[in-house]
Formats: sequence, structure tokens, C-alpha cells
Amino acid sequence: MEVKNSTDNSNNHTNLIDTKITKNFLAYHKTDTVEKIKNILQERAKEFASIGYVYVIDENSVLVGIVSLKQILQSSNDTTLERIMNENVISIKAHSHQERVIYLALKYGLKAIPVVDKDKHLIGIVTHKTILSIFHHEFREDILRSGGVHHIKEIESVDTPVKKLVKARFPSLFLGLFGGLIAASIVTSFEVLLNSYIVLASFIPAIVYLTDAVGTQSQTLVVRLIAMEPKFSLHKYLFRELKIGVILGASFAILLFAAGLLGWRNPDLALIVGISIFISMVFQTFFAAYFSIILQKLRFDPAIASGPIATIISDITTIVIYFALATILLEFLGSDTFL
Repeated sequence: MEVKNSTDNSNNHTNLIDTKITKNFLAYHKTDTVEKIKNILQERAKEFASIGYVYVIDENSVLVGIVSLKQILQSSNDTTLERIMNENVISIKAHSHQERVIYLALKYGLKAIPVVDKDKHLIGIVTHKTILSIFHHEFREDILRSGGVHHIKEIESVDTPVKKLVKARFPSLFLGLFGGLIAASIVTSFEVLLNSYIVLASFIPAIVYLTDAVGTQSQTLVVRLIAMEPKFSLHKYLFRELKIGVILGASFAILLFAAGLLGWRNPDLALIVGISIFISMVFQTFFAAYFSIILQKLRFDPAIASGPIATIISDITTIVIYFALATILLEFLGSDTFL
């Protein structure tokens, strides 16, 4: 029995995989023979959207196995599909995000992926052509989003009107300006501290950059993991990220401490920047990963955690930690010769 109905490859804005499936594929009962499949392929191969796999179903249309075209051609005619099928079928749920199909295809080297409902009934497949189309769309969208550019269809065209491009880029820049003003007001609130210890300002670029970078790394890795393994252990992953943050934070704390001690010959400065970068990197590593996971739990695309939003949060928290810690430590150390 082949499932042969209509094909739906519409470019829908929902990003759900059930809008990208085709029902024009090969699906047969496990008791059917290889001879039957060969005859169908010989007579009607062009009618199917994909012939690379034969999907094996039971009497209730539940997906129970898969047989490749290579196995079909290499098997004798009287062989049943049940004897040669692979029961470990990689499939995707109908309402999954389309991004997941990309990672499954790449991870397992699949040319097509079956789509099932909650009871594992086979309802369609995502073809190789559609997988490539999804890959192109998601890659372009993520690249633009990470740069703070709202996705528009004609974004890559040199003929795109200036007005459209400005409209696509303005919102994230405006958001960045708003965040920058908040950061500037925070710095201003520590004006007395900076007037007395102006050298503290020299380390702001290094500390802000390192914190942004480690947060971006954490976000990139967790977004990829969410797409590939949505049922991963949350506690285990966050604990691992926390350990990574501690190791990276300690490493760069030592380096900045050495820089402050050797380059500026100031133990107080070295201690402040060292401890600040340690706390900031540990916090941002954990927060960036956890923020992306929270967005996924709330059914938002976790990729939106990257770009301007993440940068603003990282910059503000880093500056607050840096100056607050400097105030506390200088008071504790009783330093009045901080040059």
C-alpha cells in the first residue's frame, strides 16, 4: 500500500514541519515482498516524490521500519520487508520546528525523513529537496538575526530598496542605542569612582568583550543542542556550562590579574579586574544558556537570544558587576593611591 495523496511544500511562516511534508511516497506493509516493490518502482517510479526509502507500516499505519532502495535491489524477490527492514527509524513529529529536520538529516545522513503523529502513525515525509530548502531558509534567517537584521525575502538582492533595508536594520540598532544609554547611565552613576580611579575605565572594553564572547559561545552551542536533542538533561547541561564558565573565568582572571600587576604595577587594580572578569564570565556563561532554554520552554525560537538582546543584557550586567565590585573592594582595601 503506497500513501499517495497531495503534496504540500508551501512556504509557510509557521516554521512547523507539518507544512513541509509530502504524502507522495512509498509505504507498504511488513508482509509485502520485495518483488511487489520492484514492480511498482519499475512501472511508476516517476510518480513518487522520493524513492530512496520504502517505509514499512503495520495494519494500523504505524511506522515500524524502513528499507533503503539499495536493500530492495539487493534482496531476492520473495523476501518480505519485515526480514530486511531497519526497525530503528529516525522520524520527526508533525508539529516539530522545521529546524530539527535539518539536524536529523545531517546527523544521520538521511535523504528523507518520515513524519509521524503522537501515536507514531506515518503521515508523510520530508524530501531531500525540501530539507535543502529548509536548510537554506534557516541558515539565512539565523545569520541575519545574529547580525540584528530582520528577515526580508529580498535581503540578498542588490536591487532591494534602501527603505526596506533601513527598516530591516533599524529596530535592532535602536534597541542597541537604548541599551547603550542604560549602560552609559550606569557608568555615570559611578562618576565619583571613575574621577578618583580613572584607570578602571581602561579595562572596560576588554571585560565587556570577553563577557559578550563567552555568552555568544554558550548561546550558539545550546541553540544547536536544542535543535538536535530537545530532550537533553537540563540540569546536566547547565551544570556543565557552569563548570566551563568557572574554568574560562578563572583562566582569564589570572591573565588579567597578571596584566594589571605587571603592566600597571597595581595589585588593587589587578585584583579588581581579575575578580570582575571571573564573576562576569561565570554569570554570562550560565545565563546565556539558561535564557535560551527558557525561551524554548516558552515556545519562542531560542535563536532570538543571540544578537542585540544578548549583547545588551551582557554589557549592562558586566558593567554593573565591574563597578559594584570595584566600589566594594576599594572600600575594603582602603585604597587611596589608586593610580
